[in-house]
Amino acid sequence: MRFLSLSVIHARMAARQRAIWVASLLLALLSITITVNPGLSFETDNAAALALTAQMLALLPPIAYAAAFTDLSAESERLGVSEIESSAPVHPVALAAARVLGALFVMTLPSAGVLLFCAGGQMLHGNAWAVLQSVVLFAGVVLPAALMAASLSAFAGALLPRAVARIVAIVAWLGVLFLTVFVPVSPEPGSLRLHIAADPLAQAFFGSTPLLDYPESAAVSASPFEALALLVFKFAVAAALLAAAAAVARRRSYRCH
Repeated sequence: MRFLSLSVIHARMAARQRAIWVASLLLALLSITITVNPGLSFETDNAAALALTAQMLALLPPIAYAAAFTDLSAESERLGVSEIESSAPVHPVALAAARVLGALFVMTLPSAGVLLFCAGGQMLHGNAWAVLQSVVLFAGVVLPAALMAASLSAFAGALLPRAVARIVAIVAWLGVLFLTVFVPVSPEPGSLRLHIAADPLAQAFFGSTPLLDYPESAAVSASPFEALALLVFKFAVAAALLAAAAAVARRRSYRCH
């Protein structure tokens, strides 16, 4: 088995969670309607409106991901899938990446579809770069948030029973949103924070205003370098949580045997 084949296998496994996939779709559609006040993003050529849609997609659909990925590490260990994977001529890091990529591909399809739909509308209104902008926003705003929600879910699933883990993961994600979106920051120079909805990236590259933050946060503006540094940091945190989840799942599986 190669990387692509493994990714497809895990994508099919994730697709079986139809209830959660439908919830992800509904939350993605809800993300469009919440942007009704400043105008729907597909009814304008304003890239900032497209960025706002991406930010809402980074807030709401990950609630479903937090419930969907509790088995990401634990299930493979329980069913012995990891032993089969380890016999494949693929590096362990590539195996883990295929597992995450396959599952994320299925769960983030609704968000990607919504973003591309809005980009198509913007192209009709004169924004020739809308599709490329939507790809950048998906990679820089939507995907990091999805990966962080998935990593929280996987870590909770490795530690707790499935039902409890889903509740804990959802609560943890909502807690992360509260701490990184709704809690105001000091307007003093240099007061920058990790923002799940990627405010720094949206402001630095798309001219967005702060999302759901207190007005004082408008005084805090990130440079492109700071925005990219925070993006890398989020990927690093997610990778660390996934690695910890895999280690805990292996240890628990070893003890059970």
